[in-house]
Amino acid sequence: MLKAESQVRKKIDKEKRTGSLGERLGLLVALILLVVIFGYLSPNFLTLTNISDTLLSSSLIGIVAAGMTIVIISGGFDLSVGSNMALTGVIVGSMLHNGLPQGLSIIAGLCVGVVVGLVNGFSVAKLKINPLITTLATMTIVRGLAYIYSNGTSYGIYGTKPVFPNFGFLGVGHLFYIPMPVVLMIVVSVVIYIVLNHTIFGREVYALGGNQEAARVCGIQVEKMQIIIYLLTGILAAFAGIVLASRLSAGIPSAGNGYELNAIAAVVLGGASLAGGKGRVEDTILAVLVLGVLGNGFVLMGLSSFLQDVARGAVLLLAVGIDQMRQRRAV
Repeated sequence: MLKAESQVRKKIDKEKRTGSLGERLGLLVALILLVVIFGYLSPNFLTLTNISDTLLSSSLIGIVAAGMTIVIISGGFDLSVGSNMALTGVIVGSMLHNGLPQGLSIIAGLCVGVVVGLVNGFSVAKLKINPLITTLATMTIVRGLAYIYSNGTSYGIYGTKPVFPNFGFLGVGHLFYIPMPVVLMIVVSVVIYIVLNHTIFGREVYALGGNQEAARVCGIQVEKMQIIIYLLTGILAAFAGIVLASRLSAGIPSAGNGYELNAIAAVVLGGASLAGGKGRVEDTILAVLVLGVLGNGFVLMGLSSFLQDVARGAVLLLAVGIDQMRQRRAV
């Protein structure tokens, strides 16, 4: 058992190191090239206002992608994060719209993430349902619940009702001139970095994704870990939904649409393996910035939003293709 544990730990350390520097340099080069190209093509691209807007638009994807990094490293998958954001947003929005306390509203929103995460985790860990099928089902169910709860309408948080300045600060406030959602993305990413790289839990996440049976032999409680991982991902998605509702000043049932694919694209583009056992949250955030700059550049150039969808899909396909080639080389 000790020998198996030693082998698993060596594999974890190797997976965390292998290719990480090269992939990060590749992302940095891509980011710099995009900045240079769009800066040349559009005079407004390198303005402070546009840089702030780009970071702001990337921040919520960054929070969701940070959580997605954990679940993908563990060998899982979560397509329900966007729908989770929507249901959280309409519940929080409706409560604030009706004058309920901010703290209670936020707790209720986080509870949505807890429930969605537990359902996903229990289905994957205990019922042994494929993560893709599980989260595809919960994605559809939770989105439907968001529309049923809201009756297809939005809940405005401001306007005729009293202003909620503290809640509004989450989405539109600034801390030392930095948009608050960007600050929150940084905080979430740093916490996850510490958890993945400097805790026993983080080591077990990598072990789970690297080889589930070997992890079990080493004494890791696989089912318990899976439930906790999906729970954390659900809570982070709900938190992003709360920040999005604050930013939009409303709970909208269609909110968060497409966030799951953008988050997955960022995680895989950042070097994580869909097979599990490999990935780093800092590389995920760097990939989020690459995608954010790409989208912002398209907007400034006046390109069609449909073309942006094509580009995002192509990036996702490219990222998955690169991941498959990495896996074949590893074999």
